[in-house]
Amino acid sequence: MTSTWSTTVPDFVERKGSMFLRSNHMNYARATLTSNWHQAREAEPKDYDISRDAVRDLCKATYGRIGNITNGSLPKTTYQDHSEEIFLRKREFEEKETRKPMITIENFANANIDRELGSPQSGYGSVLPRHHPDHHKYYLESTHAADYKPPYPYIPSDSKKEEQPDLSIAFKKCHSQFTDTGDYRRCGRNTWQDESGIYNNTHFKRQIFKVADPIPVQLE
Repeated sequence: MTSTWSTTVPDFVERKGSMFLRSNHMNYARATLTSNWHQAREAEPKDYDISRDAVRDLCKATYGRIGNITNGSLPKTTYQDHSEEIFLRKREFEEKETRKPMITIENFANANIDRELGSPQSGYGSVLPRHHPDHHKYYLESTHAADYKPPYPYIPSDSKKEEQPDLSIAFKKCHSQFTDTGDYRRCGRNTWQDESGIYNNTHFKRQIFKVADPIPVQLE
């Protein structure tokens, strides 16, 4: 059965009876070349080689530096490199001196702003910019109110001055005290039968429906 690493290693290496050391996990001397000897050379130079030290110390790091081109200090991270952009654009973050205004709090009382200069007070050609008088005006008129107006001059009535009492409750039908006695509804907190015949709108009914005497007055 062919080994899994026969695709990368020549045939004579796998050939039976050869003197090649087929052991990648053993650490031999430097002169002994195993199948991965070139990988060990690519990792050199090492600050601490655990295979060459007489007493192995796992607390020591293999490399005390990153590459040979640095002076021993670690290179900057991506965040540190990007955060230094503020120093490149330092002029944009400096406090700038704005233009000093001609009118300040000290000389505002002595300034004559509305003096006659021969130019219009507002609009094109004015010295100071001014808003239109209707700048903050709210246009709350709806399309229906603008298009559908009464055809004749509308004069509101003065009925609001003399408000008529609202007697519409007199036409409402109350819960009967005689025909609805078996009903589950009860008026108020009392649960006994109320057969007085006086309802909540009785007072209003007497104002609209006047009581007439059915017996005519006897004329002398």
